[in-house]
Amino acid sequence: MLLTFNSPEFKVDYPSTWEIAPKNSTFPYYDSNTIVVLKPVGETNPLNITYLNISPLRIGISFDNTTQTVSPDTLEDIVAKEIAFLQDPASFYGDLNIEILNNNATRVDGLPAKEFSYLILDLGTFDMETIVIHEGKQYQLHFTTPVSKVSETLPAVQQVIKSFKFNT
Repeated sequence: MLLTFNSPEFKVDYPSTWEIAPKNSTFPYYDSNTIVVLKPVGETNPLNITYLNISPLRIGISFDNTTQTVSPDTLEDIVAKEIAFLQDPASFYGDLNIEILNNNATRVDGLPAKEFSYLILDLGTFDMETIVIHEGKQYQLHFTTPVSKVSETLPAVQQVIKSFKFNT
């Protein structure tokens, strides 16, 4: 059985074995941009949890030194910056031993999107980011799970991402 989360911006179907995570201090995976966090029912340990966070973000900008122009980042720019941040020794992730697994083109609600996955070896997690641009916003679907749970949780998350539809 599927349930549907509906926001003014998008809707997404998720399995009934998952739930909307509460917005409280014991579940710290919401930030000021997050619209919803989905997680398997009953998971409560914030240090060993599986979740899918969906957040619209402001699109970054890039400056072209040759033409002296500013333009919004493309999907490729966004992913390149994300990966560079993950691998930057000075970033939060810098000393966590990140291994990039893939970086692929995909589609979300018929729109071009990028999906990349990586292991955070020192934390023992598998992470996957799916990024799509819609109406001037960068929508980021961030999935994380302990490596030991990838085979049981990744298929459900892939179905959730396939169901993602913009409401405009």
